[in-house]
Amino acid sequence: MNIYRNPQVPERDALATEPVRSLLLKMAGPSIVAMLMQAFYNTVDSMYVARISDGSLAAVTLAFPVQMIMGALSTGIGVGINSCISRNLGAKNTEEAGSAAANGLLIGILTAGIMILFGLFGSQAFVSLYTNDPEVSAAAVIYIRTICLLGFGSIFSQLSFSILQGSGSMVIPMLSQIAGGLVVLFLDPVLIFSLHLGVRGAAIASSCAQMVSMLIGMYGIFVKNRENLPVNPQCFKPDFTIIKDILYVGVPSALTQATTSVVAGIVNKEIAIYGTDAVAVYGSFSKLYSFATLPVFGITRGMNPILGFCCGEKNRERFLETRNFAMKMANSWTLAVFVLFQTVPQFLLGLMNIKGEQLPLGISSYRILSLSLTILGASIVLTQLFAPVKKTYISMISALLRQVVLLVPLTLLLQQYFGISGIWLGICAADFLNFLFIIVMNTWLRKKVLSTWS
Repeated sequence: MNIYRNPQVPERDALATEPVRSLLLKMAGPSIVAMLMQAFYNTVDSMYVARISDGSLAAVTLAFPVQMIMGALSTGIGVGINSCISRNLGAKNTEEAGSAAANGLLIGILTAGIMILFGLFGSQAFVSLYTNDPEVSAAAVIYIRTICLLGFGSIFSQLSFSILQGSGSMVIPMLSQIAGGLVVLFLDPVLIFSLHLGVRGAAIASSCAQMVSMLIGMYGIFVKNRENLPVNPQCFKPDFTIIKDILYVGVPSALTQATTSVVAGIVNKEIAIYGTDAVAVYGSFSKLYSFATLPVFGITRGMNPILGFCCGEKNRERFLETRNFAMKMANSWTLAVFVLFQTVPQFLLGLMNIKGEQLPLGISSYRILSLSLTILGASIVLTQLFAPVKKTYISMISALLRQVVLLVPLTLLLQQYFGISGIWLGICAADFLNFLFIIVMNTWLRKKVLSTWS
Protein backbone atom coordinates (compact mmCIF):
# COMPACT_ATOMS: atom_id res chain seq x y z
CA MET A 1 0.00 0.00 0.00
CA ASN A 2 1.42 3.37 -0.98
CA ILE A 3 0.62 6.53 0.98
CA TYR A 4 1.70 9.08 -1.59
CA ARG A 5 0.02 10.95 -4.43
CA ASN A 6 1.13 8.73 -7.26
CA PRO A 7 0.93 4.99 -6.53
CA GLN A 8 3.45 4.37 -9.31
CA VAL A 9 6.16 6.40 -7.53
CA PRO A 10 8.20 4.50 -4.92
CA GLU A 11 8.35 5.98 -1.42
CA ARG A 12 12.04 6.78 -1.75
CA ASP A 13 11.29 9.09 -4.73
CA ALA A 14 8.59 10.87 -2.74
CA LEU A 15 11.22 11.58 -0.06
CA ALA A 16 13.02 13.70 -2.64
CA THR A 17 10.15 15.39 -4.48
CA GLU A 18 7.01 15.63 -2.32
CA PRO A 19 6.35 19.09 -0.74
CA VAL A 20 7.59 18.98 2.85
CA ARG A 21 4.32 19.73 4.64
CA SER A 22 2.23 17.16 2.81
CA LEU A 23 5.08 14.63 2.92
CA LEU A 24 5.59 14.98 6.67
CA LEU A 25 1.86 14.70 7.33
CA LYS A 26 1.69 11.55 5.21
CA MET A 27 4.86 10.10 6.69
CA ALA A 28 4.06 10.97 10.31
CA GLY A 29 0.30 10.38 10.19
CA PRO A 30 0.38 6.57 10.25
CA SER A 31 3.14 6.60 12.85
CA ILE A 32 1.18 8.99 15.09
CA VAL A 33 -1.84 6.70 14.88
CA ALA A 34 0.39 3.74 15.74
CA MET A 35 1.94 5.55 18.69
CA LEU A 36 -1.46 6.63 20.00
CA MET A 37 -2.56 3.01 19.81
CA GLN A 38 0.53 1.96 21.75
CA ALA A 39 -0.13 4.61 24.40
CA PHE A 40 -3.73 3.46 24.60
CA TYR A 41 -2.98 -0.20 25.14
CA ASN A 42 -0.15 0.60 27.58
CA THR A 43 -2.62 2.63 29.62
CA VAL A 44 -5.39 0.03 29.42
CA ASP A 45 -2.84 -2.62 30.43
CA SER A 46 -2.02 -0.56 33.54
CA MET A 47 -5.70 -0.03 34.28
CA TYR A 48 -6.20 -3.80 34.37
CA VAL A 49 -3.04 -4.28 36.45
CA ALA A 50 -4.22 -1.66 38.97
CA ARG A 51 -7.32 -3.77 39.57
CA ILE A 52 -5.38 -6.94 40.46
CA SER A 53 -4.20 -5.68 43.86
CA ASP A 54 -2.90 -2.56 45.57
CA GLY A 55 0.72 -3.52 44.95
CA SER A 56 0.44 -4.66 41.33
CA LEU A 57 0.69 -1.23 39.70
CA ALA A 58 3.65 -0.41 41.94
CA ALA A 59 5.29 -3.69 40.85
CA VAL A 60 4.87 -2.88 37.15
CA THR A 61 6.19 0.64 37.81
CA LEU A 62 9.35 -0.87 39.34
CA ALA A 63 9.70 -3.03 36.23
CA PHE A 64 9.43 -0.01 33.93
CA PRO A 65 13.22 0.72 33.85
CA VAL A 66 13.83 -2.79 32.48
CA GLN A 67 11.28 -2.18 29.73
CA MET A 68 13.08 1.09 29.04
CA ILE A 69 16.41 -0.70 28.72
CA MET A 70 14.92 -3.16 26.23
CA GLY A 71 13.39 -0.27 24.35
CA ALA A 72 16.67 1.64 24.49
CA LEU A 73 18.61 -1.20 22.89
CA SER A 74 16.09 -1.87 20.11
CA THR A 75 15.26 1.78 19.46
CA GLY A 76 18.93 2.80 19.51
CA ILE A 77 19.82 0.14 16.97
CA GLY A 78 16.73 1.16 15.02
CA VAL A 79 17.89 4.78 14.89
CA GLY A 80 21.19 3.59 13.41
CA ILE A 81 19.41 1.37 10.88
CA ASN A 82 16.95 4.12 9.92
CA SER A 83 19.74 6.65 9.44
CA CYS A 84 21.92 4.25 7.44
CA ILE A 85 19.05 3.21 5.15
CA SER A 86 17.74 6.72 4.45
CA ARG A 87 21.23 8.16 3.87
CA ASN A 88 22.10 5.37 1.42
CA LEU A 89 18.79 5.77 -0.41
CA GLY A 90 19.45 9.52 -0.64
CA ALA A 91 22.86 8.74 -2.13
CA LYS A 92 21.26 6.14 -4.51
CA ASN A 93 23.03 3.19 -2.82
CA THR A 94 20.06 0.80 -2.72
CA GLU A 95 22.18 -2.35 -2.25
CA GLU A 96 23.91 -0.94 0.84
CA ALA A 97 20.54 0.16 2.22
CA GLY A 98 19.30 -3.44 1.98
CA SER A 99 22.45 -4.69 3.66
CA ALA A 100 21.89 -2.18 6.48
CA ALA A 101 18.44 -3.66 7.09
CA ALA A 102 19.75 -7.23 7.19
CA ASN A 103 22.73 -6.45 9.42
CA GLY A 104 20.46 -4.55 11.78
CA LEU A 105 18.33 -7.66 12.21
CA LEU A 106 21.48 -9.67 12.98
CA ILE A 107 22.33 -7.21 15.75
CA GLY A 108 18.78 -7.69 17.04
CA ILE A 109 19.43 -11.40 17.63
CA LEU A 110 22.29 -10.53 19.97
CA THR A 111 20.11 -7.97 21.75
CA ALA A 112 17.36 -10.54 22.36
CA GLY A 113 19.94 -12.91 23.85
CA ILE A 114 21.14 -10.24 26.29
CA MET A 115 17.59 -9.63 27.55
CA ILE A 116 16.93 -13.37 28.01
CA LEU A 117 20.05 -13.69 30.17
CA PHE A 118 19.03 -10.68 32.24
CA GLY A 119 15.54 -12.08 32.76
CA LEU A 120 16.89 -15.42 33.94
CA PHE A 121 19.69 -14.23 36.19
CA GLY A 122 19.22 -10.52 36.96
CA SER A 123 15.56 -9.85 37.67
CA GLN A 124 15.57 -10.84 41.36
CA ALA A 125 18.65 -8.76 42.15
CA PHE A 126 17.22 -5.78 40.27
CA VAL A 127 13.92 -5.77 42.17
CA SER A 128 15.65 -6.17 45.53
CA LEU A 129 17.25 -2.76 45.01
CA TYR A 130 13.87 -1.02 45.30
CA THR A 131 11.54 -2.86 47.64
CA ASN A 132 11.32 -5.33 50.50
CA ASP A 133 7.55 -5.70 50.19
CA PRO A 134 7.02 -9.44 49.48
CA GLU A 135 3.91 -8.93 47.30
CA VAL A 136 5.40 -6.11 45.21
CA SER A 137 8.76 -7.88 44.90
CA ALA A 138 7.29 -11.20 43.77
CA ALA A 139 4.99 -9.54 41.21
CA ALA A 140 7.81 -7.36 39.82
CA VAL A 141 10.16 -10.35 39.37
CA ILE A 142 7.45 -12.32 37.55
CA TYR A 143 6.69 -9.39 35.26
CA ILE A 144 10.34 -8.63 34.44
CA ARG A 145 11.28 -12.26 33.85
CA THR A 146 8.34 -12.80 31.51
CA ILE A 147 8.89 -9.69 29.37
CA CYS A 148 12.61 -10.48 29.06
CA LEU A 149 12.16 -14.11 28.04
CA LEU A 150 9.55 -13.08 25.47
CA GLY A 151 11.27 -9.82 24.58
CA PHE A 152 12.27 -10.83 21.04
CA GLY A 153 8.83 -9.67 19.87
CA SER A 154 9.40 -6.18 21.25
CA ILE A 155 12.93 -5.96 19.85
CA PHE A 156 12.20 -7.17 16.33
CA SER A 157 8.96 -5.22 16.04
CA GLN A 158 10.92 -2.03 16.76
CA LEU A 159 13.66 -2.98 14.30
CA SER A 160 11.14 -3.78 11.58
CA PHE A 161 9.49 -0.38 12.11
CA SER A 162 12.86 1.36 11.72
CA ILE A 163 13.69 -0.55 8.53
CA LEU A 164 10.34 0.19 6.92
CA GLN A 165 10.30 3.84 7.99
CA GLY A 166 13.88 4.34 6.82
CA SER A 167 12.72 3.59 3.29
CA GLY A 168 9.63 5.78 3.64
CA SER A 169 7.06 3.03 4.29
CA MET A 170 4.83 4.17 7.16
CA VAL A 171 1.51 2.35 6.72
CA ILE A 172 2.71 -1.16 7.58
CA PRO A 173 4.24 -0.08 10.94
CA MET A 174 0.93 1.62 11.73
CA LEU A 175 -1.07 -1.50 10.93
CA SER A 176 1.27 -3.69 12.97
CA GLN A 177 0.94 -1.39 16.01
CA ILE A 178 -2.84 -1.32 15.72
CA ALA A 179 -2.96 -5.12 15.43
CA GLY A 180 -0.75 -5.44 18.51
CA GLY A 181 -2.99 -3.05 20.40
CA LEU A 182 -6.10 -5.06 19.57
CA VAL A 183 -4.38 -8.26 20.68
CA VAL A 184 -3.43 -6.87 24.10
CA LEU A 185 -6.91 -5.40 24.62
CA PHE A 186 -8.37 -8.86 24.02
CA LEU A 187 -5.78 -10.88 25.97
CA ASP A 188 -5.44 -8.69 29.07
CA PRO A 189 -8.81 -9.46 30.67
CA VAL A 190 -8.66 -13.09 29.56
CA LEU A 191 -5.18 -13.83 30.93
CA ILE A 192 -5.32 -11.57 34.00
CA PHE A 193 -8.80 -12.37 35.28
CA SER A 194 -10.40 -15.28 33.42
CA LEU A 195 -7.29 -17.48 33.64
CA HIS A 196 -6.22 -15.89 36.95
CA LEU A 197 -2.63 -15.28 35.82
CA GLY A 198 -2.47 -11.82 37.38
CA VAL A 199 0.68 -9.81 36.65
CA ARG A 200 2.15 -12.69 34.64
CA GLY A 201 -0.93 -12.56 32.42
CA ALA A 202 -0.38 -8.84 31.79
CA ALA A 203 3.23 -9.51 30.77
CA ILE A 204 2.25 -12.38 28.48
CA ALA A 205 -0.50 -10.29 26.86
CA SER A 206 1.93 -7.43 26.10
CA SER A 207 4.55 -9.85 24.77
CA CYS A 208 2.04 -11.61 22.50
CA ALA A 209 0.91 -8.26 21.13
CA GLN A 210 4.51 -7.38 20.30
CA MET A 211 5.00 -10.72 18.56
CA VAL A 212 2.00 -10.01 16.34
CA SER A 213 3.47 -6.59 15.52
CA MET A 214 6.80 -8.25 14.75
CA LEU A 215 5.27 -10.75 12.32
CA ILE A 216 3.41 -8.03 10.42
CA GLY A 217 6.58 -5.92 10.33
CA MET A 218 8.62 -8.80 8.93
CA TYR A 219 5.95 -9.43 6.30
CA GLY A 220 6.26 -5.78 5.35
CA ILE A 221 10.05 -5.98 5.00
CA PHE A 222 10.28 -9.20 3.00
CA VAL A 223 7.09 -9.03 0.94
CA LYS A 224 5.27 -5.70 0.71
CA ASN A 225 8.23 -3.28 0.73
CA ARG A 226 10.63 -5.10 -1.58
CA GLU A 227 10.24 -2.51 -4.35
CA ASN A 228 11.52 0.29 -2.11
CA LEU A 229 14.11 -1.71 -0.19
CA PRO A 230 15.12 -5.15 -1.49
CA VAL A 231 16.37 -7.29 1.43
CA ASN A 232 17.69 -10.54 -0.05
CA PRO A 233 19.30 -13.59 1.62
CA GLN A 234 22.68 -12.36 0.35
CA CYS A 235 22.24 -9.21 2.45
CA PHE A 236 22.53 -11.24 5.65
CA LYS A 237 26.24 -11.71 5.25
CA PRO A 238 27.79 -9.67 8.11
CA ASP A 239 29.25 -6.42 6.77
CA PHE A 240 31.34 -4.85 9.51
CA THR A 241 31.55 -1.50 7.73
CA ILE A 242 27.76 -1.25 7.77
CA ILE A 243 27.52 -2.65 11.31
CA LYS A 244 30.00 0.01 12.41
CA ASP A 245 27.89 2.69 10.69
CA ILE A 246 24.71 1.44 12.42
CA LEU A 247 26.39 1.28 15.82
CA TYR A 248 28.13 4.65 15.37
CA VAL A 249 24.72 6.29 15.13
CA GLY A 250 22.76 3.81 17.23
CA VAL A 251 24.97 3.26 20.29
CA PRO A 252 24.85 6.88 21.49
CA SER A 253 21.08 6.80 21.05
CA ALA A 254 20.85 3.52 22.96
CA LEU A 255 23.10 4.83 25.72
CA THR A 256 20.97 7.97 25.86
CA GLN A 257 17.83 5.95 26.50
CA ALA A 258 19.62 3.46 28.76
CA THR A 259 20.75 6.37 30.92
CA THR A 260 17.12 7.42 31.14
CA SER A 261 16.29 3.91 32.31
CA VAL A 262 18.98 3.90 35.01
CA VAL A 263 17.90 7.29 36.28
CA ALA A 264 14.26 6.18 36.24
CA GLY A 265 15.33 3.44 38.62
CA ILE A 266 17.05 5.97 40.88
CA VAL A 267 13.98 8.21 40.87
CA ASN A 268 11.77 5.20 41.64
CA LYS A 269 13.97 4.51 44.65
CA GLU A 270 13.58 8.13 45.82
CA ILE A 271 9.80 7.96 45.36
CA ALA A 272 9.57 4.60 47.15
CA ILE A 273 10.63 6.34 50.37
CA TYR A 274 7.18 7.97 50.37
CA GLY A 275 5.35 4.63 50.11
CA THR A 276 3.53 2.43 47.63
CA ASP A 277 0.88 5.11 46.97
CA ALA A 278 3.53 7.53 45.70
CA VAL A 279 5.02 4.86 43.40
CA ALA A 280 1.55 4.02 42.07
CA VAL A 281 0.73 7.69 41.41
CA TYR A 282 4.00 8.20 39.52
CA GLY A 283 3.48 4.99 37.58
CA SER A 284 -0.03 6.06 36.58
CA PHE A 285 1.26 9.45 35.45
CA SER A 286 4.01 7.81 33.37
CA LYS A 287 1.45 5.74 31.49
CA LEU A 288 -0.82 8.72 30.77
CA TYR A 289 2.22 10.87 29.94
CA SER A 290 2.90 8.48 27.07
CA PHE A 291 -0.13 10.01 25.33
CA ALA A 292 1.98 13.15 25.03
CA THR A 293 5.37 11.63 24.22
CA LEU A 294 4.58 8.70 21.91
CA PRO A 295 2.72 10.73 19.24
CA VAL A 296 5.66 13.15 19.21
CA PHE A 297 7.97 10.23 18.55
CA GLY A 298 5.52 9.31 15.80
CA ILE A 299 6.17 12.74 14.29
CA THR A 300 9.94 12.24 14.53
CA ARG A 301 9.62 8.78 12.95
CA GLY A 302 8.02 10.47 9.98
CA MET A 303 10.60 13.25 10.07
CA ASN A 304 13.78 11.16 10.30
CA PRO A 305 13.63 9.44 6.87
CA ILE A 306 13.10 12.85 5.25
CA LEU A 307 16.04 14.33 7.16
CA GLY A 308 18.25 11.34 6.35
CA PHE A 309 17.39 11.68 2.68
CA CYS A 310 18.17 15.41 2.90
CA CYS A 311 21.57 14.52 4.37
CA GLY A 312 22.27 12.17 1.48
CA GLU A 313 21.38 14.96 -0.97
CA LYS A 314 22.94 17.77 1.16
CA ASN A 315 19.70 19.73 0.92
CA ARG A 316 19.80 22.32 3.73
CA GLU A 317 16.57 24.19 3.00
CA ARG A 318 14.45 21.03 2.89
CA PHE A 319 16.08 19.82 6.12
CA LEU A 320 15.22 23.05 7.96
CA GLU A 321 11.70 23.24 6.56
CA THR A 322 11.05 19.71 7.77
CA ARG A 323 12.41 20.54 11.23
CA ASN A 324 10.29 23.66 11.61
CA PHE A 325 7.02 22.03 10.62
CA ALA A 326 7.73 19.02 12.85
CA MET A 327 8.30 21.33 15.82
CA LYS A 328 4.97 23.09 15.27
CA MET A 329 3.12 19.76 15.08
CA ALA A 330 4.85 18.32 18.14
CA ASN A 331 4.49 21.25 20.50
CA SER A 332 0.86 21.83 19.55
CA TRP A 333 0.12 18.28 20.64
CA THR A 334 2.03 18.39 23.95
CA LEU A 335 0.42 21.70 24.88
CA ALA A 336 -3.02 20.16 24.36
CA VAL A 337 -2.14 17.26 26.69
CA PHE A 338 -0.72 19.75 29.22
CA VAL A 339 -4.12 21.48 29.36
CA LEU A 340 -5.80 18.15 30.18
CA PHE A 341 -3.42 17.40 33.05
CA GLN A 342 -3.99 20.88 34.47
CA THR A 343 -7.78 21.01 34.12
CA VAL A 344 -9.07 17.45 34.69
CA PRO A 345 -6.46 15.60 36.80
CA GLN A 346 -9.12 13.95 38.99
CA PHE A 347 -10.77 12.38 35.94
CA LEU A 348 -7.41 11.07 34.69
CA LEU A 349 -6.59 9.66 38.13
CA GLY A 350 -9.94 7.90 38.20
CA LEU A 351 -9.07 6.15 34.94
CA MET A 352 -6.00 4.70 36.65
CA ASN A 353 -7.94 3.60 39.75
CA ILE A 354 -6.21 6.23 41.93
CA LYS A 355 -8.84 7.23 44.46
CA GLY A 356 -9.65 7.95 48.11
CA GLU A 357 -6.69 9.15 50.15
CA GLN A 358 -4.44 8.97 47.09
CA LEU A 359 -6.38 11.70 45.23
CA PRO A 360 -4.84 14.87 46.79
CA LEU A 361 -1.32 13.53 46.15
CA GLY A 362 -2.30 12.52 42.64
CA ILE A 363 -3.82 15.88 41.68
CA SER A 364 -0.85 17.95 42.88
CA SER A 365 1.62 15.49 41.32
CA TYR A 366 -0.08 15.51 37.92
CA ARG A 367 -0.17 19.31 37.79
CA ILE A 368 3.51 19.71 38.66
CA LEU A 369 4.87 16.89 36.52
CA SER A 370 2.95 18.04 33.44
CA LEU A 371 4.68 21.45 33.38
CA SER A 372 7.41 19.97 31.17
CA LEU A 373 4.84 19.40 28.44
CA THR A 374 4.97 23.10 27.55
CA ILE A 375 8.36 22.57 25.87
CA LEU A 376 8.47 18.80 25.42
CA GLY A 377 7.39 18.64 21.77
CA ALA A 378 10.02 21.08 20.54
CA SER A 379 12.66 19.51 22.77
CA ILE A 380 12.13 15.99 21.38
CA VAL A 381 12.14 17.17 17.76
CA LEU A 382 15.34 19.22 18.20
CA THR A 383 17.06 16.32 19.97
CA GLN A 384 16.24 14.00 17.05
CA LEU A 385 18.02 16.20 14.49
CA PHE A 386 21.49 14.94 15.39
CA ALA A 387 21.05 11.29 14.31
CA PRO A 388 20.52 11.94 10.56
CA VAL A 389 23.74 14.02 10.41
CA LYS A 390 25.67 11.38 12.42
CA LYS A 391 26.10 13.62 15.48
CA THR A 392 24.26 11.39 17.93
CA TYR A 393 26.95 11.97 20.54
CA ILE A 394 25.27 15.35 21.12
CA SER A 395 22.04 13.56 21.98
CA MET A 396 24.01 11.40 24.39
CA ILE A 397 25.58 14.45 26.03
CA SER A 398 22.13 15.99 26.34
CA ALA A 399 20.79 12.85 28.03
CA LEU A 400 23.73 12.71 30.45
CA LEU A 401 23.26 16.39 31.22
CA ARG A 402 19.56 15.97 31.95
CA GLN A 403 19.71 12.67 33.79
CA VAL A 404 23.00 12.72 35.69
CA VAL A 405 24.07 16.34 36.02
CA LEU A 406 20.61 17.88 36.50
CA LEU A 407 17.80 15.46 37.35
CA VAL A 408 19.33 13.33 40.11
CA PRO A 409 20.96 16.23 42.04
CA LEU A 410 17.90 18.47 41.66
CA THR A 411 15.43 15.82 42.85
CA LEU A 412 17.65 14.95 45.82
CA LEU A 413 18.08 18.62 46.73
CA LEU A 414 14.52 19.83 46.26
CA GLN A 415 12.88 16.93 48.09
CA GLN A 416 14.70 18.05 51.23
CA TYR A 417 12.70 21.30 51.13
CA PHE A 418 9.43 20.29 49.45
CA GLY A 419 9.09 16.56 50.13
CA ILE A 420 7.76 14.48 47.26
CA SER A 421 6.72 17.65 45.39
CA GLY A 422 10.44 18.48 45.29
CA ILE A 423 11.05 15.31 43.24
CA TRP A 424 8.41 16.42 40.73
CA LEU A 425 9.89 19.96 40.61
CA GLY A 426 13.38 18.53 40.08
CA ILE A 427 12.18 16.47 37.10
CA CYS A 428 10.59 19.55 35.50
CA ALA A 429 13.60 21.79 36.18
CA ALA A 430 15.91 19.25 34.52
CA ASP A 431 13.67 19.23 31.43
CA PHE A 432 13.68 23.03 31.09
CA LEU A 433 17.44 23.42 31.63
CA ASN A 434 18.20 20.64 29.16
CA PHE A 435 15.95 22.33 26.61
CA LEU A 436 18.20 25.40 26.77
CA PHE A 437 21.22 23.20 26.03
CA ILE A 438 19.43 21.63 23.04
CA ILE A 439 18.67 25.08 21.61
CA VAL A 440 22.34 26.05 21.87
CA MET A 441 23.49 22.84 20.16
CA ASN A 442 20.97 23.25 17.34
CA THR A 443 22.35 26.73 16.72
CA TRP A 444 25.81 25.14 16.47
CA LEU A 445 24.45 22.45 14.12
CA ARG A 446 23.03 25.01 11.74
CA LYS A 447 26.19 27.15 11.66
CA LYS A 448 28.82 24.40 11.55
CA VAL A 449 27.15 21.55 9.64
CA LEU A 450 24.12 22.66 7.66
CA SER A 451 25.84 25.81 6.39
CA THR A 452 28.29 23.59 4.44
CA TRP A 453 25.45 22.08 2.37
CA SER A 454 24.24 23.51 -0.89
